[in-house]
Amino acid sequence: MGRLPRIACFHGGGSNGEIYAFQCVRLQEVLKDDFQFVYFDAPFERSAGPGVLPYFHDCAPFKTWFTNGPDGVELSDGSGYNRAGSDGVERVLKLMEAEGRAEEWVGAMGFSQGTRIVGGLLLDQQQRAEAGNPRDINLKFGVLCMGGAAPMVSEISRATNHDRYADGSAIGPKSNVDRITIPTLHLHGLKDENLERGRQQLATYYDQKATTLYEIEYHHAMPWVKSEILHFADLIRQIYQDTQINP
Repeated sequence: MGRLPRIACFHGGGSNGEIYAFQCVRLQEVLKDDFQFVYFDAPFERSAGPGVLPYFHDCAPFKTWFTNGPDGVELSDGSGYNRAGSDGVERVLKLMEAEGRAEEWVGAMGFSQGTRIVGGLLLDQQQRAEAGNPRDINLKFGVLCMGGAAPMVSEISRATNHDRYADGSAIGPKSNVDRITIPTLHLHGLKDENLERGRQQLATYYDQKATTLYEIEYHHAMPWVKSEILHFADLIRQIYQDTQINP
């Protein structure tokens, strides 16, 4: 029997892969016969993010996917982790390639800041396909949990409309950006202080015809109530099944 289809998982800011795996343990258990979840760490250290302490105080170091340049402005391409100036999307794809064959990867899931990595991967894939220069990894869907802000900028998105992604000026459904048309599932918490930013993220960077929205009465955290986890898992199964019917 071959390995299950893989979902690459990206934690929030001030967290790490170990913590995110714990936060997803119930969801992963429900989907254990459907997908293999693989968790990755961001390259930069920072203080613990919201909700991390005190429970995860033994899980340091805490990580972030972005750092600031010499001018104090965020490097929206996730660069700064090596002297070559390589971007964060390139780093993540190399990590994925090291973990498994290209055809094994079917999806990406992120929480909070990690949703920007999901968006960056999908946008890079979409724009490279349009340019006739696809990568070997071809994701079928993305899952964005309690997210906000623009996708991580990659080399190809930098070459097109980098400023619209980098400075956050592209806000709202009529903004001038290339919207992601690869199917995505968006989880929003109605008690999440980040809710409005999540709604802006969905409206601004994602084609509404290719999105599914699931709202829960929850704060800034992965779902923990059994009924919500079961429904969330069904939505993930369905979005993948739909891509198999309409590849």
